[in-house]
Amino acid sequence: MANDLEKSAGTTTTVILQNNTSNSLGIASFIFGLISIFFLSPVFVPIALILGVIAVIKKQLVWRILGLVCALIGFMASPILLGIFGLVSLAGMGAGQ
Repeated sequence: MANDLEKSAGTTTTVILQNNTSNSLGIASFIFGLISIFFLSPVFVPIALILGVIAVIKKQLVWRILGLVCALIGFMASPILLGIFGLVSLAGMGAGQ
């Protein structure tokens, strides 16, 4: 045991720590949310929401806010998604009576 300490006393070890955090999920959420405002909202809004929620978990605050806001605007701009949401609401109200 003492020999191991004497042998390693003359060597130095350099440890490099890398922070592998990136904003890629938040940026992807923003891009899909922005695209959903103009094209194919039923496809891009769910993708933007899922990526935005994952970005929340990974603490990518600025991009997730932008992505979720754009996804919300894309949802409001989509008559197809609003129609589906309305039908679900009507079905829920009818089942309660």
